Formats: sequence, C-alpha cells, structure tokens
Amino acid sequence: MISTKKYRDAFGLSPMLYWAVYTTFLLLQVIGISDVWGSHEVFEIHVSPKGQDTFSGTAQQPVASLARAIELVRYIRKQKGLNVDVNVVLDDGVYRLERPLIITPAVNPGPGHLRFIAANPGKAIVSGGRLLTGWKQGAHHWEVRVPSINDQPFLTRELFINGCRAVRARTPNEGFFRIDRPGPDKRTSLFIRPQDAWAFEGNIVGSEFVYLHDWSTSRVKILSFDPQSLQVVFSQKIGCSAPHYEIGHWPHARYFLENGERMLDLPGEWRTDMEKGIILYFPRPGQKMEDVEAVVPVLETLVHVAGDTSTGERVRNVHWHGIVFEHCRFNIPDAGYAAGQATIHEPRRDPQSAIREMMPAAVTLDLADGCAFVDCSFRHLGGSGLWFRRECRDGVVRRCFFDDISGNGINIGETITRPLKDASPEWTSPFNNGCTYGIHVVDSVVRECGAQFFEAVGIWVGISGGNVIEHNEVAQLPYTGISVGWSWNDQPTGCRDNLVRANHIHHCMLILHDGGGIYTLGRQPGTRLLSNLIHDIPPNEDGAESNGIFMDEGSRDILVEGQTIYNVGRSPIRFHKALEITLRKNTLVCQPGVPPYRYNRTDPKTLRFEDDRVVEAEHWEPSAEVKNSVGPRETAALRPRPQ
Repeated sequence: MISTKKYRDAFGLSPMLYWAVYTTFLLLQVIGISDVWGSHEVFEIHVSPKGQDTFSGTAQQPVASLARAIELVRYIRKQKGLNVDVNVVLDDGVYRLERPLIITPAVNPGPGHLRFIAANPGKAIVSGGRLLTGWKQGAHHWEVRVPSINDQPFLTRELFINGCRAVRARTPNEGFFRIDRPGPDKRTSLFIRPQDAWAFEGNIVGSEFVYLHDWSTSRVKILSFDPQSLQVVFSQKIGCSAPHYEIGHWPHARYFLENGERMLDLPGEWRTDMEKGIILYFPRPGQKMEDVEAVVPVLETLVHVAGDTSTGERVRNVHWHGIVFEHCRFNIPDAGYAAGQATIHEPRRDPQSAIREMMPAAVTLDLADGCAFVDCSFRHLGGSGLWFRRECRDGVVRRCFFDDISGNGINIGETITRPLKDASPEWTSPFNNGCTYGIHVVDSVVRECGAQFFEAVGIWVGISGGNVIEHNEVAQLPYTGISVGWSWNDQPTGCRDNLVRANHIHHCMLILHDGGGIYTLGRQPGTRLLSNLIHDIPPNEDGAESNGIFMDEGSRDILVEGQTIYNVGRSPIRFHKALEITLRKNTLVCQPGVPPYRYNRTDPKTLRFEDDRVVEAEHWEPSAEVKNSVGPRETAALRPRPQ
C-alpha cells in the first residue's frame, strides 16, 4: 500500500484536501460491502485491535478504533441516508479507549439501526483502563509508578490483576471495628475503643476512614490520631447534611480503614503511596511479574449515547450485542464521599450546599429511543454500570451480566419528576411528563455490585414509569436488590406502572441495614410486584430491620402478589409510613417467633390483605415449580448476528 505521505505528495494535495479525498476512497470501499437484510440495506464496518485507522473498514482491512468506526458511520449516513442499517463488527480483543465514545444524533438519528456486534460474544472488550508496566521488586511487594493523566499523577481507587479486582489494603482484613463515641461536632472526629488503637499506629495521616451508617457509607481522610485520648480527626465531614447521618446516630457504628502504610499485609492486597508516587502490590503465591496483567481505570465514562437537550434531537436504535464494558473510574469528591442512599451523595463543591447527585455510570443514555444491550457484560467498574437517564424510552437490557461493580448495576430514570414543559421539544410520553419510561430489563444477572460503595443497589428505578424488570437474578449485594421509587411522601410523582416480576432475588443486605430484596418509596399507581422469589436476607446486627420487601415512606397504590419469601432473618415484609397497598396470595415464611409483617408508623387498616399464606419454619424450601418459574429463562450464548 502506498504511504499516505507519498500519496499526498504525488498528487500535490494539501493535507486537508488529501484527507477529504482519502476518506471518500475508504468510504466507497465500505459501501461496496453492503448487503440487504429483509427490507433494510445494511453496511458493515469491521474493527480489530490488529487493524489500522487508515484502512477501509472491510473484513480484510479493519480499522483499529471505535472512534474511527464512528467517523465512517457518519460518512455512510451522509452518503446513503438515514434509513440504512450499519453494523460495526468487533473482532476479538481489547479496545482501550483514549476518550469516551460519544454517540450523538449526527451518528444515528434513526430510523436506521446502528449495531455494535462482537464477532464472538464476550470476546470484544471496551476498556477505559491502562496497563501498568515496569514493576520492580520490593521487600515483600512489587511497586510501579503511579500513572498520570495530563502529566499529573492521579489517585487510583482500583487495581485489577489478571482480570480480578485486587483488595485495597485495609484494616481489619475481615469484618469491622466499632467506634466508641462521636467527637464534639459529630462530623469531623470520633473516639475509638482502646483495643483497636493498634490499627492507628504508624503514619496514619491520609488513610481512608470508611464509616458505615445504617443504610449508607462515608469515606473521609484521616487528619490526625491522638493515642492518649484515642480521638481520630478527619479532614472532611462524615455523613450527609441531614442529622440522622451524624456520627453516633446509631451508637457504636462500624468502620474500617483503607490504604494505610501498615495495612499491606496479605497477598492480593495493594495500596497507593502518593508521597512517593508509587503503587504497591503484595503478590499472591505463584504470581510472577512477567506474567501479570495489571490494569487501572483511567476514563470516567466509557460510552455516552447523548441526544441534544437544546434542540431535542434524539439518538435512536443503537444496539450493542455481545460487548464487554470494563474499567471505568469514579473520583470521590474533594470534600469526601457522603452517601445518602443508592450511591446518591453530596459532592459538596459548595461547602454550604446539601444538593445530592447520583454516582455516574460507565455507559449512560440521554434522549435515546429504542436502544438495546443484548448478551453484554458490565464488569470491573468504579462507578455504576448502565444508566438510562434523561428522556429515554423503549430501551432493552436482555441476557446481560453485571458483576464486580463499585456502584449500582443498572439505573433507570432520574431523582426528579421532570415536567413535560421542561422536556426537549420532540419528547412525548403516555404519562404526560418528561421522565424516562418503557425500559425492559429481562433475563439478566446482576450481582456483586457495591464493591466499594455498600449503599449501592442491583437495579434502581427512580422517577420513571412503565418499566419492566422481569426474570432476572439479583444477588450477592451489600444492600438492596431492586429499588423502585424516589419520593419520601405520598404525593404524585412520575414513578408509576412499573412491573417487577419473576425475579430471583437472594443474598442481599449482606452488610448494611434498613433495606430489602425489594425496596419501594412513594406513591406508585399501577406498580406491581408479582411472583418474585426472595430469600437469604440476613438479620440486621443493629439499626433498622432488613426484610424481604421493605415498603418505605409514602409507598402507596402498589400491588404485591404471589411473592415467595423465605430464610429472612426479620419479618418478610415491613412497612414504614406506607398507605393503601394490596397484598395477595404471598407465601411468607417466618423464623420462629418472627411476625410476617412489621409496621413502623403504618396503620394496618390502610393495607389490604388477600389470602397471604404464612408459614413458621426455621428451615424451608420452595417447590421446584416455584424455583423454575423465576430468574433468567436463558443466558448469553454464542449466537448468529442479529438480523
């Protein structure tokens, strides 16, 4: 192939004119491989880690980057119109993004589809991580220079070794300490118990103090420790602004420490020493430096499907098939991390502000219609996984896996009821508001979210309507499994007509309290919880109860029918300030002496009970028919390309 420089020089073209001619030449090659699927003309662009961005994008000459593939999509749209479909086929390998992939209305305004298809499902990986190389041997550990962004070193919170999350050095290695009592202002200091003082020996300044509230966490830096008084002072405030987040609101709260210099004491742990500018890793037995692949997340966003909020132009029909999304970081705010619930936290950019924001996701959609994720995986992520955020509709998540995620697995909607007058010009909704609606999450697995931030949930549905969450497995979570609603009173919101059906929800509430396998908030006319199997919810150690289903403040106009709840340490269903809920034909298995329902500031007369079955048993198993009726009906497998 003639070099680009020789080609340009041979024809005497300016660089700008040359690229216009050369791009047209490549585009003609891509258009030349078009096909017809059904009534749609389809074009393919091939991408491979072994390709080159100067190539044409054919199967024989794939481009190297997704960014270049997007450029070719735009050229095809200009040449062939908006009705054609474009398939971007990803060969096996890792695609390390230098910047987030932004898909705008100029890329895919519809009606034609844009599909990103893994040639082999699960083998095409979109990563926001950077490989760490140049490890050196220390006394009992390896070390490497801290990576930099824009020539500035950054504090990474995560390290992945050979595809697994390494443990950020912590004390105690298992379990938690408990505080003695709060300091004077109940925000910036506390006193520890004498038997735990050993954990604060050495240089503890700058280490991270992780405080467990009942249903959320705070992460702040240690400023000082007085071994005589046993007082720990922080450089940031613990807890959100509301008084129930003060230190000591629940007596003797749990805590642990991270990233201290004396905490690197077990194989598989790591820490960052910012003073020396190095990352230290304590290798596991048998690991060799030359064989280890070490990755730190660098990008804060992997993909943003972004319509134009000012013009109302939307992105339509973008589908992802068999793609793996991994390695995306979340930066704790400079003022520390103070969470309220479900990763919604106070960033405190203004010290006087109590405004809360939701933790960002690796993949976010705004003003997006008909977008889908099928047979995809979201893993090793520092924030949340996937978010259908503002003005999204008719989205699909099918046969996807969400695993090892620091925040929430899936988010649907926002925390506000966006009025129709504030929506973009092209938006319409059967619910007469500007809220996301009609998202289907089906046959998927969501597990081990909240890896860093324990208040995270598996699936979060905020102020959003008409969504379907069915036949999923949601498991191994520190807090709630599925959360629906975001209003602490019974006033009308945009949350309504959601269906949560036939999900297998288990081993939730493993660390925090005051939640459940399913958690609801606010008035939700038309919302139905149907035929879910919920089990293995441990009893809370202190604070408020953990339950199979917890219907919190304002929960109203909800049907709860056909649940099977067993092996729950406390009451299977709890109500707090709940109103007008219908419970029908649920099977509630209680531990001996535990009531089936718990009422907190709720009048049972406002609830309707119809044929619930209550069983008291220490050990109980549902029938095979019940077990087989819930959870994913099928999981991702090698399949032909969608047509």
